[in-house]
Amino acid sequence: MRSLRIIFDDFMREIDLVERFTIKGKMLFMTDERDQYAVMMAYARIGEIAKQIPNDLLDTQPQIAWREIKGFRDVLLHRYFEINIERVWEAVEDLPNLRLAVEALSANVPADDEDNLHLM
Repeated sequence: MRSLRIIFDDFMREIDLVERFTIKGKMLFMTDERDQYAVMMAYARIGEIAKQIPNDLLDTQPQIAWREIKGFRDVLLHRYFEINIERVWEAVEDLPNLRLAVEALSANVPADDEDNLHLM
């Protein structure tokens, strides 16, 4: 069982990776298949991580489209032939809002939540 603290640490790590892979901007991102692939993998992980967080906790940050983030993961992994790279970049542009929401969620989790909520 993974603690929420670990889950949020994983979430922030993936956000950091997306930022690192897209630092060169949209024009270079659109022509670099390696960065595109890396960002899509990070977003697949972000969607999976979001699925591990209880919905009532996610609901405290209603400005984020959590359902769409979870669904984006499914498209990236299972319907990859439908991927629109422009849509991936739109997610990148919204990354600062996601970071703020995850930081807010994480701030409410005790540093050691071993005796609190655990997820399977």
